[in-house]
Amino acid sequence: MGHSGGHKPGMASTKPHKIRLLTLVVAAFALPAPCLTSLAQSQDLPVGQVIERVVCLKDAGQSYALYLPPDYAPNRQWPIIYAFDPGARGVRPVERFKEAAERYGYIVAGSNNSRNGQGVPLNEIISALFDDTQARFSIDANRVYTTGFSGGARVAGSVAQSLEGRIAGVILCGAGFSAGKAPAKPLSFPVFGVAGSEDFNWIELRQLNRALDSIGSTNRFVTFDGDHTWLPPAFCAMAIEWMELQAMKSGGRRRDDKLIAEWFDKTVEQARADESVTRVYEAFLKYDALAKDFHGLRDTAEFAKRADELRASREVKESLKQERTAEQAQQRRSQEFFGMREQVKTAENRSMAMAGMKNVIADLRKKAEGKEAGVDRLVARRTLGVLYVSMMEEASRHRSAKNHAEAIIDLTLAAEIRPDNPQPFFALARAYALGGDKRQALEALKKAVELGFTNDDEIGGNPDFASIRNEAAYKQLIEDAKRKAQSGPRY
Repeated sequence: MGHSGGHKPGMASTKPHKIRLLTLVVAAFALPAPCLTSLAQSQDLPVGQVIERVVCLKDAGQSYALYLPPDYAPNRQWPIIYAFDPGARGVRPVERFKEAAERYGYIVAGSNNSRNGQGVPLNEIISALFDDTQARFSIDANRVYTTGFSGGARVAGSVAQSLEGRIAGVILCGAGFSAGKAPAKPLSFPVFGVAGSEDFNWIELRQLNRALDSIGSTNRFVTFDGDHTWLPPAFCAMAIEWMELQAMKSGGRRRDDKLIAEWFDKTVEQARADESVTRVYEAFLKYDALAKDFHGLRDTAEFAKRADELRASREVKESLKQERTAEQAQQRRSQEFFGMREQVKTAENRSMAMAGMKNVIADLRKKAEGKEAGVDRLVARRTLGVLYVSMMEEASRHRSAKNHAEAIIDLTLAAEIRPDNPQPFFALARAYALGGDKRQALEALKKAVELGFTNDDEIGGNPDFASIRNEAAYKQLIEDAKRKAQSGPRY
């Protein structure tokens, strides 16, 4: 079972691929006091720095990136964040959460095995991760959190839903829950949603935010400047601080009035600063968050009133209208594209049908490259994101089914969408090679190397290139990749 952050548009919103709730062993969360031998083993690991790979004691095939706070000691219990990256790069979230984890005393463990794709044994991966960290470290059973990006966010949410009542909070970045629909009743855990302003899954998280608000389920949604990527360190700190507030409310940790005052004053200052420079919508969001987040901890009546006043303002109404307009436009353009893609499968003249799709992509790219910010540019950038991910994922599924002709169509479109990215060209080269088209395979591989695909081991050792392995041009491309690797990153 794999996990994915991409989707095609559904009836009311974009539709993520489904992922069954994980059937984790509940005993893994009994969290008994670690034995002295295991604690001694944990002391061999350095504190206050990111460790890229910790091998699980009971399964050498499983590992995770790790951060232990500088004052970590086994004589007290510590909160932990389990992180899931769609590419099995556990170090990425650990590095981003490091600064906040250091300040607030969190352990962070990022799986090096959980990833997008078919046939990924998530139950085994997650059980190994939990078992190993709980054997090594002294963990607070009331302060266990999950986070993930894109397909990894779907895993983080699925873990929390499977272990209802045992997860203290979830940080969803770049994707929502795996089932593709909002919960019908309040969740047992708070949800912090975050996405880049140009993330194609921004709509999904915003709709989840509205749905959770409507059923009274504790949640917060924030946006950073960017596209489909892990949240920046500053937003990691925001997420942890928000979870700390929720823990104080629920009794999961002791109340700290100094911290409450610090975070409260900071948010008030930010909201008033936005209002002073007529960033009315941004001020509204912060006042509204103040009223909800600090309710029961501070007197928030003033800010609830101000949020209501701004909600009725012309500026906020116009911003909300533009938000809805962007959602509808992205949905419409995505549906148009996917409808055309279905027609290509049965078209008598495929080249003409493909030309129509390429025209849609060209129009979107022109709008996406516009200098002026606005709804059109935002819609174009988000739409191109969802189209690219969807084409890459569809190609992967066609490849698994050995339907190389359909995979080639999807990858050709993906390359049109991201013409400067070597990944679709490398995948296209594999598909052509598997389909027996040596010339096209070599041309696509050459393009991938020119664009920066410098992993000569992946080129030379990939079994998909069996049909061109003896070609002189293929051998030359391996040498070209080796030379490029000396002056740049390996893809």
